[in-house]
Amino acid sequence: MRRRSPPFARVREGSAPTALALAVSVAAMLCLGACSHLVVLHDPLTAPEHNDLGLSYERGGEPRLARNEYRHALRIDRHFVTARVNLGNLEAARGRWRSAEKQYRRALRDSADADAMNNLAVALLRQRRNGEATEWAERAVHAGGPRDSTYRATLEEAQRAGK
Repeated sequence: MRRRSPPFARVREGSAPTALALAVSVAAMLCLGACSHLVVLHDPLTAPEHNDLGLSYERGGEPRLARNEYRHALRIDRHFVTARVNLGNLEAARGRWRSAEKQYRRALRDSADADAMNNLAVALLRQRRNGEATEWAERAVHAGGPRDSTYRATLEEAQRAGK
């Protein structure tokens, strides 16, 4: 009586490489499926890309993830003013005005950024430091930029608060 081999044991002549490739593929899929995370040895994103990702997280209501991305951008480029200002904006949104002030001042050490000047003026206003707020708002207006009307509104608010 001839024994029949089970179906998985049947290999036709010339199909061994295909069976081996299939076995390796299945084993790789099983191993990868068991992994709980993927390790990236090289981060392909640039500092501006991490900043943009942070903005997306922030707009999506994920401030913790946004903060992580802004900090990651600053690890890549510690003088990246936009990420520093965005970190300050996150602190300001939480009402943490001293922490926001610190971030804006750090940004201003690297660049005379009008947004940082304006946002620093707002942080100072919220801390009732009206004289210093007016000075920074004036600097922002003098520096100008695409948000000039915002800078002027901050200056007007600072001047009203100083009276």
